Amino acid sequence: MICDHRPEQLKMDLALWSRADVMQLIERECGMALQVRSVGKYLARWGLTLQKPIRCAYEQSPAAVRAWMPAQYPALAERAKAEKGEIH
Repeated sequence: MICDHRPEQLKMDLALWSRADVMQLIERECGMALQVRSVGKYLARWGLTLQKPIRCAYEQSPAAVRAWMPAQYPALAERAKAEKGEIH
């Protein structure tokens, strides 16, 4: 569930997963109460480690973005709409 969904898709009021949030999800979905530390150990075992979001891409080129937006974004947005998808 964690890998396939964002927290808001699972009716959780947050933007990123934390160990406490995963703990609440496990309790809600499985009826098992685990300690936050145990959840952290399971997540690490499964290869899900702490990641901090970056403010912007390291290799972002503002000129390339300005050229891409009018040339390619409209077609992408139309395709997402037709496929009932979301662009984030």
